[in-house]
This record gives sequence, C-alpha cells and structure tokens, in this order.
Amino acid sequence: MFMNTYNEELIGRLWQKYCYKDAQGLKSDRQKIIDEYNLATGDDIPLGTIKHIIRRLDKERLYNEKMDNNEGFRNLQNVMVEESKNKISVAEDGTITSSIKKRMRSKQVFTNKELMELHSLNPDENRITSITSNEWTMTNVDGDQFFNFQSKIKVTPLKDNDTLTKEEFLAALKEPTVKWKIEKVGIGERNLMIGLADMHFGVTTIEMLKNDLAEIKDIIENGYKTIVIAQLGDLFESSQMKESLTLRGTILPSVDMVKALADAKSFYHTIIDHAVKHCKDVRVEHACGNHSGNLEYLFMDALQDRYNMLECKSVKVNNHNDWRVAFKIGSVGVMMTHGDTVKLKDAAGKFAKEYSVLWGDCESHEVWVGHKHHDFTYTDINGIIHRQFPTPKPTSDFEDKYGYLSRKLINAVEYDDIGEKGTYKIR
Repeated sequence: MFMNTYNEELIGRLWQKYCYKDAQGLKSDRQKIIDEYNLATGDDIPLGTIKHIIRRLDKERLYNEKMDNNEGFRNLQNVMVEESKNKISVAEDGTITSSIKKRMRSKQVFTNKELMELHSLNPDENRITSITSNEWTMTNVDGDQFFNFQSKIKVTPLKDNDTLTKEEFLAALKEPTVKWKIEKVGIGERNLMIGLADMHFGVTTIEMLKNDLAEIKDIIENGYKTIVIAQLGDLFESSQMKESLTLRGTILPSVDMVKALADAKSFYHTIIDHAVKHCKDVRVEHACGNHSGNLEYLFMDALQDRYNMLECKSVKVNNHNDWRVAFKIGSVGVMMTHGDTVKLKDAAGKFAKEYSVLWGDCESHEVWVGHKHHDFTYTDINGIIHRQFPTPKPTSDFEDKYGYLSRKLINAVEYDDIGEKGTYKIR
C-alpha cells in the first residue's frame, strides 16, 4: 500500500512560525501551516496528519527559540527579496507615521504585530491607529513572479494606563453594576396587549422589523397602566443552535441561529425598555411553539434574569415550559396557546376547566393563538372572543403549501376596564 511521507522538519519550522500562546497553552494556525506546506512542496497534507505530527513536536522548545531569537521577525524577513523604501516621521504628540515598500516572493497576510515589525517598530511599545496597505504582482525578465507590498501605518506609543494587569482586570470585573433607573414619561388608564406570534427569528431579521418596531413604540407612547407582551410561540425558526430543526425533529433549511438570538434580544429589549417608560407595569407572557418551544423557555429565562439584575421591578416575565397559559389584564381573562395542539374552538373549554378560579374572576374571556401564519381574525363564539394572530415573517413554501396568507402583520389590542377598545395593525 502506498503511504505518503511528509517533511516533518518543515512542518516544525512552520509550526514555529505560526505558533502563539493563549490562556489554554501553546496553539498554532494549522490552516496556514497546511497552505504554506502545499506552497513549498506541492503536497496536500491532511489536517489529521498535521495534528499527529504537531503532537510529537517539542513545542515548548520551539516556542522558546522563537521568543529568544525573534524567529517570527526573521521568518517575516525571509519572505522579502528587497526593500525599496522605508520612511518614518514622528509628530509632536508622539504619533509615528511609517511608510514602507517591499518586494516579496509570495503573497502574505500580516497581523498587526508582524506589520509593526516590518516597519521596524516595537509592537510591545506601540499601538496601531490606522493602516493603509496594498499589493500588486510583477514578473521579472526571467519569468519569476513577485509581489510588491506597500504599507503606511500610524502608531501611538503605549501609555502606562493602556494595559491592565491581571489583577486590575479582575478588579474591574468585580465593580458593582450601575443601577438602571427609568423616568416615567406618561401613564394612561387603559391596557395594551401586543401579540407577537410566529416571529421565526432566523428567517425574520431585525432589519425587516424596523418599521414594526417604530409603530409599536408610537403606540406604547400613548401611555398605559399595563402592557402585556404576548409571545405566542415559534419565536425562533429552529429549536437548535447548530442545526435547523423543529422541536419535533422536522429538518428545515439552514438559518443563522446566532444572529436569530441576537435579533430576538434586540427586538424584545427595545420594546420592553420603551414600555417601562410609558406604563406602570410591563408583563411578558408566553406559550411554547412547535418550532422552538425549548429555546423560548431559555429566552424567557434570560429576559427574567436581565430585568431582575437591573432591578426593574415594573417588569414581570412569566417564564414556564407549558403549552398554554392564562392570565388577567384589567377585567379581561386571556388564555394563550400556540395553536398547533388544542384547536381554537376547544381552547375556551380548556380555559374554563384548567383555570376555573381565574375564569370566574373575569368579566370577559378571550383566547389568543398563532401558528396559522395568516391575517388577523376575530371570532365571537358564545361570548368568548377568539383571536388568531398573523406572522411578520416573509412568505415561504410552507404558507403556499397550506394556503396560509402570511400577511406580514403584528397586531396589538387596547382595552379599557370593561373590554376591547380597538385593534392596531402593525406592518
């Protein structure tokens, strides 16, 4: 069987060139080692082979040699063929401007530290404030290709307070958090519920919701006694961060769940922080959805911790892991469920049975659901108001397949002490 043999001495030199030390020990940029090894030998070397060879190296000795002999700087100079120009000037405030033009055998990408060394500046004593670099290729009469590299940098000398010792850094982390105090702008006599159904962050982005946020903030500025932010399920497209799956395992097109989480935080924090200024009490209620019920629980838990930490006593987050929840706003009792389990027409019966004390204490009753991704609907069944909420997400093949309209709406409902006063369509 044919087996490849690799130049381990070259790999050791490349490791030395690209090694660095962090809090976990000695590390190296293995992709750069692979790329440069291929450039030098023409051979592709698998990542697994690199790992095995590096594991056998005397890394501590190689690293110490690099530090003692400034091997990293000598390696940088090895790529240079000739130096055409090097100009340095120092301003009155100590700012150093350095310009260089060099010819290189191969194209290189430099770190800030390496760039300062190329400019003959000490990276331990200076900090780069601006960089302007470019490169272009040329071929000599012998047919050899070179890279002309031109760079201009500005650096400022480091001051004693520019760096923190480990002890100073730890002390800074222990500084007490500044307490957050919000002045009330306007308190009204009515209540507001904002229905946030099927947001599907991951497909929906914060950029798509800028107008919605502006309208929601305008409505909030009317001033209210209580504002309820109703998370009606499917806050996220996926139930997992690394894979795009629903809670029940249905495979979805890939989405960026890291951005989805950041967008959801931005959206909710913006609404809650604004609501705190314009009402006496802010409540967040939710029901688990079929796409991301588990992440919704964790997201609500994080919201709860955030406002507890900020000691914002007017914000209450009702975190739980249930498919249904019921509560009272003014004299109106509301049951929320996502809409994929209990049917809308059956939800009122569940409300009366599962929350009988709350049911008896309310003058009117409503059921709120999402899931269907179509226009806002309002139905009165035997005196119980049923509201089906839409989604602001872009239309997908799912909506087309099941005939859902996906009107890209968010709805909010305003109440007085007796019942509904009006509905807002936010688009």
